[in-house]
Amino acid sequence: MRFMDISAATFAMSVVISMILMSCDAQQTNPAPPPPAGPVVISDSAETHLQKCTLFFFDINSLRLAGEERELDLSKDVNERLKQTVTELLGDSTSGLHQTIPTGTLLYDVYIDEQSTAYLNFSHHLKDEQIGGTTSEALTIAAILRTVRLNFADDIRKVQILIEGLETDTIGGHIDISKPLNLSLDLEVVSRQVEPTEVKSSEAESLEAEQAEEAPVEAELVKTEQLETDQVSTPEADQ
Repeated sequence: MRFMDISAATFAMSVVISMILMSCDAQQTNPAPPPPAGPVVISDSAETHLQKCTLFFFDINSLRLAGEERELDLSKDVNERLKQTVTELLGDSTSGLHQTIPTGTLLYDVYIDEQSTAYLNFSHHLKDEQIGGTTSEALTIAAILRTVRLNFADDIRKVQILIEGLETDTIGGHIDISKPLNLSLDLEVVSRQVEPTEVKSSEAESLEAEQAEEAPVEAELVKTEQLETDQVSTPEADQ
């Protein structure tokens, strides 16, 4: 009787152990599902919305830069929006205006520092493909500055133009861009940077022309004065 009780107890314990082991195996085989994920947060750089912007191209009729308004899907992040806007400026006009930036120019990246200076890193085409001349160079720079000024007046104060990630003295040999340019710098102001040299050259040419015109007159005056002297001295010689 006692042996049967022990056997029954042993059997019951074995059953309990077996059930515990089966329960553990079931939990390992079918793990609990993960908790539901929270809402997906999208960064500002990924968020976009339709926004009007104005790009500047050359109007051959007025011989001035003219704004071309477009509605673009732009980022809310100011750095990304700046890159999108300037990249759009590098393309063709949609209203028949003329491009002032050399063909093939790319915008690699942009950065706005704490002093509200925007650094625009262009490909070498901006410099190597310049057709030359003060006006062409001024139009290129002015188109960039006007576009940034009109669309980012609250975020940017100056623009530093970089070529292949490096500072450069000039993109066409006439206008100094080694330092950040104020957005207030416009085509007329840019052009004045080369006026002293041009005025000096013009003054030199004018002076040479005046001297050339005065030379025959001075020679004629000398001839006349000599003739008058001879006429006055002749009677005295006769006496």
